[in-house]
Amino acid sequence: MSGATAGPVRAGWLPGLVFAAVLGPQLALVAAAGTDAPFHDQWGVEGQWLYPAWRDGTLTAAGLFQPVNEHRIVWTQLLNLGLFAANGQWDPLVQLGAMAGLRAACAAGLAWAVARRLSLATQAAVAAAVTWAFLPHLAWHGVLWGFESQVDFALGFSLLALGLLGVEAPSRGRMAAGLVAGAAALLAMGAGAMVPVALTGLALLRIVERRDVTRAQVVAIWPAALLLAFAWWLRVEVPEHAALKPAGWPDFFAALGRVLAWPHGGGPGVAVVLNLPLLAVVLTRGLRRRSPAPAEDRVVLFGGWSVALALATAWSRGGGPELQAGVPSRYVDFVVLLPLANVWCAVVLARAAAGRRGRIGRFAAVAWGAFLLTGWLGLSAEVMRGLVLPRAADRAAPVRLLRAYQESGDAAVFAGQPRLLVPHPNPAVVRAVLDDPRLRGALPPSLQTERPLGPLSRAVRWLLGPQ
Repeated sequence: MSGATAGPVRAGWLPGLVFAAVLGPQLALVAAAGTDAPFHDQWGVEGQWLYPAWRDGTLTAAGLFQPVNEHRIVWTQLLNLGLFAANGQWDPLVQLGAMAGLRAACAAGLAWAVARRLSLATQAAVAAAVTWAFLPHLAWHGVLWGFESQVDFALGFSLLALGLLGVEAPSRGRMAAGLVAGAAALLAMGAGAMVPVALTGLALLRIVERRDVTRAQVVAIWPAALLLAFAWWLRVEVPEHAALKPAGWPDFFAALGRVLAWPHGGGPGVAVVLNLPLLAVVLTRGLRRRSPAPAEDRVVLFGGWSVALALATAWSRGGGPELQAGVPSRYVDFVVLLPLANVWCAVVLARAAAGRRGRIGRFAAVAWGAFLLTGWLGLSAEVMRGLVLPRAADRAAPVRLLRAYQESGDAAVFAGQPRLLVPHPNPAVVRAVLDDPRLRGALPPSLQTERPLGPLSRAVRWLLGPQ
């Protein structure tokens, strides 16, 4: 991405183009590898509680705000309940279709927020970079699992809150809208708690940069303080997850290095190299070596939010086996903002350098970009070989196992199967949902083939093609 300022033009075309460019590949992946078999938390949260409570009239508004693990996932619950009610049955494939639209909207909003006042060439570069970053295969967990719309809601509301509150001297209306968006992010997923952290970081950078504390800067901090207080009030401690925290500082920094080094699998050294452009932009501004480029505050803000999430992830999950093995796919849509911010910063720094330093800067930027691309290509190849292609070759495998269990009641059908094909770690939870009379006639289509498809199920299958 570039920070060019020449010839700013209207960016009305930008959101629609990015939306379509992100939506198409994601729907293609859902068509190739998606199923209507619920997975893991869907059985307990949706199958055991949400839909039965809705059908027997015991669901309350307060229940929608109850935490799921450490998170409040209000918008996910409302979306899933709305799809269930409109469709007349539970269909994770319908959820995947809705999530594709949400994720594409987040990408479109990100591109528009950064590039809308820049030149046409810069807008095109931003659109291409964001579309590339939001290709669906690396974020497959949030693309093929119907429960993960919480990531899309958290990302969308957080970007909106950051965009509204990250400007200097926001109007009262803008500040009110930003607070609403920030609160909505907190009710989407725990990632929303990093919005006030990023806002505070940008405010401090401006203070250091100008060597002065103005009333406008102080006023800009109080919405962040209010959101931080709300986040603290909403916090949830899950005693069972204490074992997932790092055992000490070495484990914490190792986990942090893995997150910050994405898409490479390296440690802290690789993380430093990949984040040098953003670090250099912040330092040169703090030392007053240069003035910020157009849209730079917004890019730094989004990158800072991603760094804050990396810190929180390492602190809360750094000792768990999942994070020790790498960055889980469901975190990718949060983490990817950091490489995007670094690409933008690398281009800005290279363009700002002049003479011999400029030639060296451009060479360094190209070499750095090649290093980033190498990591992306390597991880992409790993995901395609290990998950996407095998899943596409036998996409019916999860449904086949689930139907075998539905018919036999014998949990042995799951023995020795890959973890991603097993619907839930506890087969008794699956059995309880399958046998619940409140869900009679409303189970996913593959589990009640004698029933006609709901209207949304028919629409999604028409959109995705033969299933």
